[in-house]
Amino acid sequence: MERALEMLSKVRQLAEQGKHTSLVSLLAEQPQEEIEASPTLSLLLGSAHARLGRHGEGERWVNVALTRASERGDRAIEARALNVKGAIALEAGQIDAATKYFMQAADVAKLVGDDETLGLSSNNLGIIKNLRGNPGAAIGSYTIALAAFQRAGLERGAAMIHHNLAISYGNQGKTTEALKEADRAVEKAEQAGDSALAAQALSGRAELRVRAGDVALAHKEAEQAISKHRELEDPVGEAEDLRILALAKATEGAKSEAETLLRNAMNQAENHGRPLLAASAGKDLAYLLRDSGKSDEAIEMARAARAQFSHLGAASDVNKLDELLGEIAGKSG
Repeated sequence: MERALEMLSKVRQLAEQGKHTSLVSLLAEQPQEEIEASPTLSLLLGSAHARLGRHGEGERWVNVALTRASERGDRAIEARALNVKGAIALEAGQIDAATKYFMQAADVAKLVGDDETLGLSSNNLGIIKNLRGNPGAAIGSYTIALAAFQRAGLERGAAMIHHNLAISYGNQGKTTEALKEADRAVEKAEQAGDSALAAQALSGRAELRVRAGDVALAHKEAEQAISKHRELEDPVGEAEDLRILALAKATEGAKSEAETLLRNAMNQAENHGRPLLAASAGKDLAYLLRDSGKSDEAIEMARAARAQFSHLGAASDVNKLDELLGEIAGKSG
């Protein structure tokens, strides 16, 4: 029993630090039947696999956690597993399924009084609303999530919400408000000691700085985020950082370097099963190719990214790419 508790403590610590590769490696050394017997270990292992882009393996372990939680009548684990199952579906581009799982997770979390999982599931529902081009509704979900995290006293959760609020305000063109939220996200992530979230928040702020014209600082922060994600062995986080560094490079006039970075970001996103990130990098690359006078390549890239966004239900991004395609066609005509 003492050894099992010590193992659980180590695994939780690795999960909180965002060290997903180390977590998977540690549990790979343990007897599989011991992991399967523990809904918490199964869930943490499934979450780690999912973060590394191994959706199939992640879902398998989350389903084990759901089965064990059901057998034990553990509704708290059930709520958390449903939320992770939704996150896996979201990352795989299965938006309707993700929405269903997040709503189920929120319902169970309310029933058992689990504010942390209520915050996580409400946050994820906000991400979907933002993805579907409704940042106003997304802010409503983030507000519910923030209140839940505050009740639970979770600085990490609050940091996550401020990061996503920054994205929503940025999508509305409210750069000043977005940067304020991004500053809060970085501050709270650092206070919580969450290196992975701090890197994500730093990267998000860098993108907002590009839009605000503060390119030198954006460049610096994107490189800092890359360094942090490499230390954490998080290739998905690094891919997002590469995309943002490319935006800064393109604004500085280094278009060739920016193109290479965007193609690398796309490849990493695709290799780790992140269709939304791949589509976002593809969209940025389409604009860059247009600005570089490569109209045919820009059209091809824009069409590919549009197809991905359409599958994900990202209406606003589809509309932007339609405008880009129309603009290129008008010039060539």
